[in-house]
Amino acid sequence: MVLPNLRILSGGFFTTSVLVFLAAGLGAKEPRVEILSPRDGARIVQEQSTILVSGKVSAQESRTPNVDIVFVIDTSGSTAHYAGVDFGDSKLPTASGLGGRGSPQIGIFGGGLGLGVPPLRDLRNSILAAEVGAARRLLTQLNPETTRVGVVTFAEQAQLVQPLTHDYQQAKQALEEIFIKGPYGGTNMAEGIRAAIRELAGLGRSERRTDAVKVQLLLTDGFPTLPIGGGRKLTLEDTDLAISAARIAGKAGIKIHVFALGEEALSYPRAAVGIAGASGGIFTPVVRPADILGVLEDISVVGIDYITVLNETTGQRATQLRLATDGFFSSALPVAEGLNRIQVLARSGDGSIARGSVSVYYEHGGKRSLELEVFLEKERNLKLEVERLGKTREEIERQIDRGREESLKRSQNLPPANEINEGRPR
Repeated sequence: MVLPNLRILSGGFFTTSVLVFLAAGLGAKEPRVEILSPRDGARIVQEQSTILVSGKVSAQESRTPNVDIVFVIDTSGSTAHYAGVDFGDSKLPTASGLGGRGSPQIGIFGGGLGLGVPPLRDLRNSILAAEVGAARRLLTQLNPETTRVGVVTFAEQAQLVQPLTHDYQQAKQALEEIFIKGPYGGTNMAEGIRAAIRELAGLGRSERRTDAVKVQLLLTDGFPTLPIGGGRKLTLEDTDLAISAARIAGKAGIKIHVFALGEEALSYPRAAVGIAGASGGIFTPVVRPADILGVLEDISVVGIDYITVLNETTGQRATQLRLATDGFFSSALPVAEGLNRIQVLARSGDGSIARGSVSVYYEHGGKRSLELEVFLEKERNLKLEVERLGKTREEIERQIDRGREESLKRSQNLPPANEINEGRPR
């Protein structure tokens, strides 16, 4: 892999300011578990013999639960391509923009580079729809009280669509605006990363929070073709610019988790792998772009990769458990009449383990718990969305594991050719 040249971005106000504002807090501590509900010693009287157990886990150094996430979404012309699944009633508005046809895009075909135009399709089944749908799905799982979200797009240029906000309705509307506008242009990945860094650093339109965990979730179906390649040529300089921007992010404590969607992105993953590696983030290959709907939420930005909720009194585990990207969890745990000892175990990425526990007294009777029913209904809907993809979660995970190994090997290679064959059809 060609190492990024930091001098490309160094020496300016942007780089210096980011490092000054965010250099602190790069390490990690032992994982922590906080059970928010039920409280220790609580007496629960309800009709269901299952209770809702929720809380927060973290392995980050920050002593607050604050998290700042910027979605960095590729809206280049190639995102008009078919995502691999007909989403049906995706609840997305009708896209206008270019009516589903992006500008000419380069790709790797038959051992070389080619130039063509993405096919005209129903954008509600496009890669762009999958990106927007996955981001909207993740919003339903995050905690708006402590987690802010922002939205940046990149194509010919980067655009801040939504500064960091606690108002998820605003974020949802921003995502819908992206879809309505539609795909167009080349792939200026470096500029998208820089725009997100500015917001996370408090140098743009977003208010700065020094105590928040700061991450970018970058979704792309291709590789950089701007600014050097002009959107029509693949250059190593564009790849190095993107990796250099990611290295600046990493030094500032901002991890970039990269999701490479589809055949084109995985045919030349040099930039995607390099961006994740340079920033300390995770590279996730998604062979079929539609599968991002069930994959994006698997990233934990607080350093926890496993959690379990157990009733030590009965030996039963939670029947439903959801660990959100920002570390908040909810679960449905069976209980027995009388005293129940509940334990939550969390494991961080380095294998460290933390435990939290409470004791509650359960008595059958009274009304049904509305909070529990809302949680279970939400889980059923989330599960149904993944089932509609036609693959099991295990199948998707196996594909990711194979794709990651192959992509790491391919990331060492140069592109097949540096000449664009403008006569080759897309």
